[in-house]
Amino acid sequence: MTKKKKQQKRGYPIGLIIGFESMRIIIWKVFSERVMLFKVRKLGRKFENAQKSHLYQFFEEVINDFRPLMKEGIKSILLVSPAKKDYASLFLNHINFHQKWLVLEKNPNSASFQILNGSVRDIEEVSFFVQTDKYVEAIGSVTEKETDRIIGTLEKRLNDIENGLVLYTIKEIEDLIYSGGKRKKKFKPLALIPEYILLTNSYIDEHHQKNRIQRLIQIAQNRQIITKIIDSEIPAGDRINQLGGIVCFLLAKSDFEKKIGQKIIDR
Repeated sequence: MTKKKKQQKRGYPIGLIIGFESMRIIIWKVFSERVMLFKVRKLGRKFENAQKSHLYQFFEEVINDFRPLMKEGIKSILLVSPAKKDYASLFLNHINFHQKWLVLEKNPNSASFQILNGSVRDIEEVSFFVQTDKYVEAIGSVTEKETDRIIGTLEKRLNDIENGLVLYTIKEIEDLIYSGGKRKKKFKPLALIPEYILLTNSYIDEHHQKNRIQRLIQIAQNRQIITKIIDSEIPAGDRINQLGGIVCFLLAKSDFEKKIGQKIIDR
């Protein structure tokens, strides 16, 4: 009897790699433990031979491909194309001209982009690529920009005594997320919708109830609440650890919402 191949853990999501080739793009989802293929989109002709209208439509389709991933909180994106080719630059220029909201620094829904030379045509190439120094430096740069924006919003909530609601313990966050049910098919709308749930990898590693944390993360994701695991080694992770390693925040806009938030804190 043959043994079942042990499935490799994927870890937590970090960002995207979008690889540009002469007639196609390949989108890879990058996790802390491995890289997974997400989408291949064919251009149908070489970039050099494509008409502007064709490229416009193609780039819009690529943006629509990763837009749902941004809603999940994946907003660190590396654009990779072969040396001496401007495919990635053409795409970023398209974004700057037609989808500028994607790169506005003050927009909390924007993404962080960086261009690199290289090739990520298949799993062997992308697996090698993510071990290179240039990748490590680039992904560190874009993720730091992304998390700095999130921490900026968190600090606003912390300083807004009147309207900002910040929860610091797993029990408080569970009371909020589980208030509308724990089973996806029976979910009821939540009275308060978190902007983010943030955890550090060290908080998860050191917690004595890891299954409890994973359950919270899964239910929050099922509710389409952005949940991000942040590396403790970067400034954003250090800030989250100062607050206990886990934090959930939102803006309470009405007296009703403020009362609900206060009840959770007072339990």
